[in-house]
Amino acid sequence: MRKILVIGCALLVLTTLPLMAGINKGTVAGYYSVESSEQYLSEWGSSTAVDIESTSVGLMAKGSSFSDPANPFGYSYNLRIGKTLESKVDGSEEDVSDIPLRWDIGVYAAFQQDVSYSTFVEAGAGLQFGSESETWDDGTHTYSWEIFSAYVAGYAELNYAVTATTFVSIGAKALLPIGGTVTLSIDNTSAESDIEMSGFALAPYVGISLAI
Repeated sequence: MRKILVIGCALLVLTTLPLMAGINKGTVAGYYSVESSEQYLSEWGSSTAVDIESTSVGLMAKGSSFSDPANPFGYSYNLRIGKTLESKVDGSEEDVSDIPLRWDIGVYAAFQQDVSYSTFVEAGAGLQFGSESETWDDGTHTYSWEIFSAYVAGYAELNYAVTATTFVSIGAKALLPIGGTVTLSIDNTSAESDIEMSGFALAPYVGISLAI
């Protein structure tokens, strides 16, 4: 899974370099995410699925690149950093105060279409890769877990022109988990397992975009 994340980062760079001379749009937005998933550790023989429900808020930096104004097809890419607000595991509330920030990156095939003189829509579909972790100490041992996950994702947004190059962007991102890995550690001993996952996440966002 770590290799997939490296590949995702490489794709993020390689797919944008050829388009930097074209039409580009950068966005900074705040998002709110609701996630529900069912997962179990496939390599450790667990047969009982764990239900997880969580909410989070965060910031997203997003870019869109199109090679030519007449071509509505291009690429988009984003980085999100968020904080978990609430988490329930099999219905039991977790203490999220010490959970570090979570992050994910995504690369998408994108499409843009004018709606009116001042408004256009953008949509995309692709892959999102994320990571979250937690560490705690009971006074005798130090425990930690780290999860890397992969998603099939899509988004749609409406962009309204405030000036010729500035837009208010309102959209939503949907993610479907396709798998991941988890690393559990006690002191200096760790073990890793694949995770089988199902569920969804929905994250509406609002931000400001600048055309370059």
